[in-house]
Amino acid sequence: MQVTFIKPTLGCMDQGERFVDEGRMEPLSLGLLAGLTPPGVDCRLFDDRVDEIDYDESTDLVAINIESFTARRGYEIAAEYRARRVPVVMGGMHATLIPDEVAEHADAVFYG
Repeated sequence: MQVTFIKPTLGCMDQGERFVDEGRMEPLSLGLLAGLTPPGVDCRLFDDRVDEIDYDESTDLVAINIESFTARRGYEIAAEYRARRVPVVMGGMHATLIPDEVAEHADAVFYG
């Protein structure tokens, strides 16, 4: 089984250019989630702030960690995968604060 973990960026600026966050910190949540994944599950990690996401690359599940300021971009990423019939789970601070909204964009929501 292949699981793809994604940390969304803030999105794009008005001109369609990717937002570059010079003050970014390492996305420790991705490594933590990958470390908690059972043996035998292959993990792929994407930091949307620096990585180009290949939506057509095969995966069985996508897990997106969102904060309120990255929710819009997280929803865009989820829509791309769901259009390809790949299940999407979302978690993180935003999912804990507003799980009903997040549930509109994911197949499962982790919160608490």
